[in-house]
Order: sequence, then structure tokens, then C-alpha cells
Amino acid sequence: MRNFFLICLTFVSFFVFTFSVQSCKKKVNEDGLTREITDLVPQEILDEMIVLGMPINGGNKPPQLEGTFLASPFILKNSNVLSDYEGMSFADYYATFYDQNNKDLSIKYSYINGPESGEGLGGYIVGDKNTFSIFAELTATAYGEEVSMVHVISGTIEDDGIKDLFFANFMLDNNDNPNGYWIANGQGRIIYDSDGFSPKTGVSKSATDKQSISFVKHHFHILRTDDVHVKQTRK
Repeated sequence: MRNFFLICLTFVSFFVFTFSVQSCKKKVNEDGLTREITDLVPQEILDEMIVLGMPINGGNKPPQLEGTFLASPFILKNSNVLSDYEGMSFADYYATFYDQNNKDLSIKYSYINGPESGEGLGGYIVGDKNTFSIFAELTATAYGEEVSMVHVISGTIEDDGIKDLFFANFMLDNNDNPNGYWIANGQGRIIYDSDGFSPKTGVSKSATDKQSISFVKHHFHILRTDDVHVKQTRK
């Protein structure tokens, strides 16, 4: 009888523990995304990303992501910008992730991409095992112009980098785009690291702080082409 009681007690304890762990995990919708993500990204933009070929890795058990990663060569996969073409080359892309919180699936994100730099206003991560997708609304700046965008980054984390990194950027508000650099509201691009691997770099914490920007500009010279796309060549 005593043994039976102990077995029952062990079973109940295990059930309560399992239920508690599951309850602590952030709930995701049927599409694998959290409510915060669907509130952040307009449905029409999310649908357009998927149509253009952006992979989305849903789930409430994403890997831990921290550090700065370099995507190069950074090549256009697809776009709804009429002047774009598949295979177009863009400046090297530095993405920095930090302060990930797996309880609410939040994460902080910043980036440098040629003359552009930006810091996330709010970022969220979903995924399963080693695959992930990060969604962030951010303020980006280039040539003194500030805009509001949505960025999505997907890939598979490995020991020393990200495999198959894909990047989507869609414009929310380009503030009338006075110098013609930015894309129009609602337009967006899917860009990827064409060699299939984005190594972790030595750029520290926030990729938009002065030290990190100096690091990038020291190693790369930024050229602006006639069609306002940018490329980088080493000094």
C-alpha cells in the first residue's frame, strides 16, 4: 500500500511539474507565431513576405541567439519593387541580437547595412530547436533620413554562425522619402546570404553604437550607385 501511495505521489508530482513547465511557455498561434508578432506585423505585409519566398520558422522553443552576424554576399531573392531584379547585390549586412527573454519570447535587435543603421523598437523571436525567426519594428536612418520599418530574420543557428540566413525588410512609413533613397510604404525585399553561412563577428553588443559603426566603416568603403542601391568594397 505504501509503495502504491508513493507511485501515485510521484505520478502526480510529475504531472504538476510538466503542466507548470508547459504553462510557462509562451503560447503561439496555429501559424507558430505569437500574438505580439501578429499585432506588430500587419497581416498584408506578412502575407506578402510569404508570397515573395520568405521562410518563417514558428514555434515557442527558439534557440538562444546572441552576438553580431555578418551576411555576405547579400543578394536579392525577391521583391515587390518594380525596379529590382533577382540577384541584385546589396551592402554587407550586420545583425546584432541581445537580451533574449524566452519567457515572453522577446529579443533586442540592431543592424548596419551600408549607409543604413537601425535599432529595434520591439523584437520577438519564435522557432524550434535550432531554427528561428525574429520579427522587429525599428527606426532606421540613412543619409539623415529616418523611417519606420519591419524586419524579419530567419535561419538556423550553429556554433559559429547562422546557416541559411534570410532577411525581409518592409517599409511602414518612409516619411515622404525626400531624397529618394528609401522604398515606398508597403514595399519590401527578401534578401539572403548567398553563400549559405553568416559567421559570428567581433562587433560588440549593439551594432548601432559608435564603436561598432567605426569598426564597419574602417573595414569597408561605402559607394552609392545611380539606382540608390549600395555596395561595399574593401579599402
